[in-house]
Amino acid sequence: MNAYFLLFAESLISVVVSLAVLYVLSGPLVNVLVRICPDEQAAVFWLCYTRVMLTIAPLLLVLAVDMFTHFSDPLDSLRLALMAVLGGLLIGLLSIGKRLGQFVTAPRQPGSAS
Repeated sequence: MNAYFLLFAESLISVVVSLAVLYVLSGPLVNVLVRICPDEQAAVFWLCYTRVMLTIAPLLLVLAVDMFTHFSDPLDSLRLALMAVLGGLLIGLLSIGKRLGQFVTAPRQPGSAS
């Protein structure tokens, strides 16, 4: 397989998987951001920031992994690219979840002691 086509395919995998995750995540994320941010402009900024980071981080990881590995079978390269994308998304989502988790509190149960 042509090296340029393989690089394009790996990049495309990264962008498509990132967009799929963002499609699922954007609705609930904007609801949380509207609740915890001081105004709508701040919520829009953090939503855009999250979208950019969850697109760039997996792509960067795919490109870095591709630079250091050379498989004779292109399918192995694509498999590793998918693993890198999922790893990048996992790292990004963990960091976002950790940060947002500081602001979201669970509702108190009635009758519980304070």
